Parts: sequence; structure tokens; C-alpha cells
Amino acid sequence: MATTRYSGIRARDTDRADVCGLLDTALSDGQLSVDEHAVRAAKAMRAKSFGELDDIVADLQIPDNLVDAPVIRVDRRRPRRWLAPVAVVIVAAVIGAAVGGITRCATDSSGLFGSNEHVPVLTTGAGLAYFIDEYRAEFGDTKADEVTAYPGYVLFKRQAADNPTVTASYYYNGSFREPTTSNGRKPDVRTVDLATMDLRAIAGLLAGAPQTVKLPDGVVSHVSLELASSSSIDLGPVVEIHLANQASSSGYLTATFAGEPLRVSLPSR
Repeated sequence: MATTRYSGIRARDTDRADVCGLLDTALSDGQLSVDEHAVRAAKAMRAKSFGELDDIVADLQIPDNLVDAPVIRVDRRRPRRWLAPVAVVIVAAVIGAAVGGITRCATDSSGLFGSNEHVPVLTTGAGLAYFIDEYRAEFGDTKADEVTAYPGYVLFKRQAADNPTVTASYYYNGSFREPTTSNGRKPDVRTVDLATMDLRAIAGLLAGAPQTVKLPDGVVSHVSLELASSSSIDLGPVVEIHLANQASSSGYLTATFAGEPLRVSLPSR
């Protein structure tokens, strides 16, 4: 999109959410692949201005429910007064275990992005437990090559059915979308067994992550589940809990599937 006098206006959480809704629609109707969606969603979560958001959606067709959104209608972009102090909004989001909108590209309850209302926030202990149950019911096992959970959706890769040399990449937000596939998967690749995760311990780490990472106003942006190693040490499957706040500070916590912390990366600015 062309640069306008409004491109430099700071984007709000609702503006980022609108862009993410557009990206989710573009994924569902075939404009974007799962990988393209993931890349653009990550950029949207970090965007600070309308200009940055414009670049993310410039080549996409616009769904009817977003044609009047400020991210599309340049004439509707105006600096606005907050109806409540930002700090109050953040505290309410954390206390309510709602994982605020600053780093989310989907929602479990608003219905804007095609996710089901009954799905809990997927970056909580309850959300991970729910997803694992859904995963088991869908595939008959709990093994995956890698998994990344966002508040309202999950991206993951696993062996394609009956072909260990093909990777199937999936998107889940209350239902499993048809996967995209790619060749070159090693038949002997080690997988992560989601059922071996101590969900009670991980739920505790998720709840206390802002204090652990020393980012008290931060929220969980995403959770990665994958195999890891350090030099010659095989760490096995690990959980990486990533946080961010409205000031663009971020940090993360790495733990074993048993909930034993391995590393804490303090906020970067």
C-alpha cells in the first residue's frame, strides 16, 4: 500500500488483531500457505505502526467484515484516547488468564478469526491439555516433529500419513485444516511425544512466566515444543515459553517436559 500521512500512526492491539483476522481468512481461503501465514503473523505481532501493517496485507484480498477497519480504510485512522489506563488493561488480561492482544493473532472467543468459542487460550496449561486431547483424537497418537502454540491457534509438523519422507504442516484453531506437504523428511527423525509432558508443571511455569522472566507486564506470545540439545548434551523435548509486552521488550523461559527450568532469557529491548 502507498505511504500516507497516517502510515506513521502507532497501531493499537485491535489494529493488529484486525490484520491477524485478515491473515487467518487468507489462510483459510487459500491466499496464503501455512508457512506464509506464520511469517506474516509474526510480523503483525511485532508491528508498531499502520505502515508496517500495510506492508503485511498489501497483496491480499480483503474480507467483507474488515473493509471498514482502520487497517484498510486510511481515512479512519486517528490517534484516540484510551478508555482505560494501559497498565489496568494489561493487569486485567494477566489476572484473567486471557493473554492480552498485544502478541496474539487469533482469539478463543471473539469469533473474528474463525476459531471456536469453546477452545481455551492455547498458551495456557488448560489450552495445551485441550489441544493434546484433540490431537490424539485426530491422529490416534501424540507424536509430532515440532509444535508452536499461539493464544488462538497452533502450527505443527508431523509425518505425512503412510510416508515417513514427507512432512505435513498443519494449522489448528478448534479444527484441523488440510495440511500442506513437503518432501525431504528424514525417515528416522526423532519426534516429540506430547503425552510425556507434565501438564501440571508446565501450567505452573506458564502462569508464573512473567515473574520468572522479570517481565511482569508481559504476556505469553507463543509456546514451542521441540527437541533440543546443548553442545554434546541431549536435552530431549523442551518447552520454550516466549513473552512480550507493549514496550516491545521480550524474553523467554526454556524447561524440560517435566517442568524443570533449563534457561531464562531476560527481557531484550
